[in-house]
Amino acid sequence: MKKILIIIFSLLPWLGGCSAWDNFSLVHSPDIEQGNIITPEMVALLQPGMSQRQVRFALGTPMLTDVFHDQRWDYLFSVKRRNEPIEIKRFSLYFDGDYLSHYSGEIEPAQNIESNQEKKELVVSVPDYDGDLGILEKLWYSLGFGDTE
Repeated sequence: MKKILIIIFSLLPWLGGCSAWDNFSLVHSPDIEQGNIITPEMVALLQPGMSQRQVRFALGTPMLTDVFHDQRWDYLFSVKRRNEPIEIKRFSLYFDGDYLSHYSGEIEPAQNIESNQEKKELVVSVPDYDGDLGILEKLWYSLGFGDTE
């Protein structure tokens, strides 16, 4: 049994030229993902008139910001899987001033996103200021810099 395995593994380098063995490899090669992952659900959140800050919150920081086209943000995502060509997806946002005017790219917005997600509202109660001084304010007044009214 051991002899058969030795013979098989010794013949593998010569069998490597066969097309049947193209997808067979003893070396592990992981998938390589680079760039910004933009999902259809994320694209569905975009609305014309959103500020750059709101867009950055929804999609993340863009992969490319061109100094010659400062009103355009480009999001790129590439995946290299074993024995497959590189898959590249592009998504561009165009701004008019600080506000989103339109977008283009290979990713379409998801349909019926509101039915899949529940809208939650958070109510926060902030207590009124009761007049106590903080540590820095106490230090400030103890050094004689504050008003003594």
